[in-house]
Amino acid sequence: MTPYDKRKSLPGAETCLKPDLSFAILDEVAYAMSANQAADHLQKARRKLFHTIREQNLKSG
Repeated sequence: MTPYDKRKSLPGAETCLKPDLSFAILDEVAYAMSANQAADHLQKARRKLFHTIREQNLKSG
């Protein structure tokens, strides 16, 4: 069980959300991609970030 699933299972969890949010809306975001797809996405973003940092360091000396 993920922390998100645990939060959803708690009694009254819906009342802790902001007024314009619901678990149905959050479910769409949470389940839009698999864990493996999310990990791949994170790795690509991390590589891009460190590439940018490396390029800036090379330019600055």
